[in-house]
Amino acid sequence: MPIVIDGNNLLHSLPSHQRSREAVRQTILDQSRREKISVTVVFDGPPPDGSPATEHLGQVTILYSGQASADDVIIGRLPSGTAARSWSVVTNDHGLAARVRERGASIRTLAQWTGRRGSKTRPGKPRPKPPLRPNEVQQWEEEFTKGKETKNDGPARVFKAKRRR
Repeated sequence: MPIVIDGNNLLHSLPSHQRSREAVRQTILDQSRREKISVTVVFDGPPPDGSPATEHLGQVTILYSGQASADDVIIGRLPSGTAARSWSVVTNDHGLAARVRERGASIRTLAQWTGRRGSKTRPGKPRPKPPLRPNEVQQWEEEFTKGKETKNDGPARVFKAKRRR
């Protein structure tokens, strides 16, 4: 499934201290490696000085829209008819999303694509693990005490005593 990403939309979703095209580029490179997919990113405007209008970085292609809007370039990349169904555009821009759906392609939000839940979660920040349920605690206690025959029930007794506190 070809994926096209609204680069400026992703840029503005990053924390303010990380907002740069280079940060977007790195986020997309990391994500495309994890998912083993090809991605095209479209930024508004001309490329930075010294950069080509199209960059090929392995599985990632970066385009700059030049005089056109990135939204128009994204729509222009989508095939017409039923072929568009196999394409996906990543954006939170409602106007662009409506145009993409009219064309027949699917939409993924930035959170869906990056795996983040909401905008407050930072990329790469681990989510806290939920506490173990009582049956899981019991399973681990049994696992750690298997085959350990020690005098006075040794470490298992100490572990159970700490847990009761």
